[in-house]
Amino acid sequence: MFFIKKLIESLIFPPGIIILAFLFIFFMSFAGFIKRRKTKRAKQAKSTGYIAVCIPAISLLSAVILYLLSIQPVSNMLLIPLETSYPVPSAKMIGRPSAIVVLSSGAYNRHTLDGDSFNRLFGGFKLYKKYRVPVIVSGGKTTSTFSLAKIMKNVLVDIGVNKRYVITEDKSNDTYENALDVLKICKARDFRRIVLVTSAYHMPRAMFLFNAVKTKENLNGIGIVPYPADFKTGKHYNIYGYFPQLGSLLLSDEAMHEYAGYFYYYLKERI
Repeated sequence: MFFIKKLIESLIFPPGIIILAFLFIFFMSFAGFIKRRKTKRAKQAKSTGYIAVCIPAISLLSAVILYLLSIQPVSNMLLIPLETSYPVPSAKMIGRPSAIVVLSSGAYNRHTLDGDSFNRLFGGFKLYKKYRVPVIVSGGKTTSTFSLAKIMKNVLVDIGVNKRYVITEDKSNDTYENALDVLKICKARDFRRIVLVTSAYHMPRAMFLFNAVKTKENLNGIGIVPYPADFKTGKHYNIYGYFPQLGSLLLSDEAMHEYAGYFYYYLKERI
């Protein structure tokens, strides 16, 4: 009974209902194409043949792609190479940091952090409890009307971090600007070794850009230790992982966004 309930839920809510719509278009247009081929109006059928073939083909392809991106095995396959690029460092690898840097992701209109930002911030908070060094929270307004860094600071203060230990960088709009503005703060305050905290899937692009800015701005004296947080993938899943789910689709979208962003900046640095 539970299996049937989950199956129905996956089909009547997006993206399942959209997949069914594409399949419906495919079957209806394909049936129409076959019917036209059997008529005596051969010339007319020939003139509209290309369109009649394209519609079912595009519909079927859309349904297949949307289904694949909406299941857990595929979202995991896309995310795992990103999340395993940098392992969580040991205390020996971290050494004695000068500061902890936490990159923001997003927030809701009620001035509360989204899941990614909160998980990143929690990772930074754990490091603060251990090392008692300043925490730089980085994130501007981006598409919001309020500073993400200021919300992150408020959360840290609410959970017990001394506000004197929280440094806000609230001008940046993307990861490149995060790197540029944060490293300028580190240079001004003589922070020689920082621990960079962000989502595990975001870490490859973040490290690439922080290292690129270090080289470009001649800041190679600043050491950066990657500390991935907010892991999304799981090693185990059951048959329900093959049901189309909006959560898996969003994770696939996150992964593709990271790949696109990484290659964009990779090519930009070499042009």
